[in-house]
Amino acid sequence: MEPLGWRIIHISNVDQLSLQLDNLKVKKADDEVRVPLRDIFAIVIEDLTCKLTSRLMIELSKNNILVLLCNQKYLPECIVQPVSGHALQYRQMVKQLNWGTDLKADLWKKIIQKKILNQAEVMKRNDIEKNRVFKLKELATNVETEDKSNMEGQAARIYFNSFFDENYTRSNPNYIENAALDYGYAIVHSAIARTVVAKGLISGLGIFHKGERNPHNLASDIIEPFRPIIDYFVVKQPPEGYLSKDYRIQLINLLHAKVVINSKLQTLIRSIEICIDSFLEYFETGKSEKIQLPSLDKIVLYES
Repeated sequence: MEPLGWRIIHISNVDQLSLQLDNLKVKKADDEVRVPLRDIFAIVIEDLTCKLTSRLMIELSKNNILVLLCNQKYLPECIVQPVSGHALQYRQMVKQLNWGTDLKADLWKKIIQKKILNQAEVMKRNDIEKNRVFKLKELATNVETEDKSNMEGQAARIYFNSFFDENYTRSNPNYIENAALDYGYAIVHSAIARTVVAKGLISGLGIFHKGERNPHNLASDIIEPFRPIIDYFVVKQPPEGYLSKDYRIQLINLLHAKVVINSKLQTLIRSIEICIDSFLEYFETGKSEKIQLPSLDKIVLYES
């Protein structure tokens, strides 16, 4: 069953989550709030003491609602996924196992090209020197099959050094921006993983990523051209000292940001589905024109 939901529920400082008829019931002391399950796309739970009923968890699973349990650092630690999957899951899995090596290599090239072009758009929108923007676009045109020359890595160095000082690295915990990027990436990655499973695909079987301990290699492939959406927000509105609750909610709500895909402005949630569906068509037909990837040319950030 595919969800029609759009709401993203952020949970902190509550007593219990339970099911009441077809509604999520959120309880704190004597206060209660109900939200129809049909309206929910995801629930992000940051409260380590909150109680959840098994009856609720079963219904959330049946409705393919993304449930993220976060750790003490607020990063998603656990994704709740259904045991039963897509109506044609076995057929879909067999097809995925037979995706051709050449088709996967060509798709990865296009994914990396779009990621770099989206990074160039983020730089352009932040008035970075034109020669640096041009260099990124040049690297995008030079991406080879499977990105053998690692244009992705070359672009990343120019890209991040355009916004931060020369000592910056993505792994440096002293930059609060890295914590913001990690949180935003994790939310989007989880949303992609949920959609991958809902489509009946093998989440651990990637196009390029082959991490032996990564249960979501395919999501790790698909997220690449979406990452600059998080970058754009963090560069435009950097966190002040630490990741406040309000700032984390803004990062979660980037799932409602709009980007161009298939020549239309779509929410990030919808764009993920369109992107994955286009990949399935591509592998079915072998036609590269079927591939649809997000573009930041007309990005619209969500405003609550």
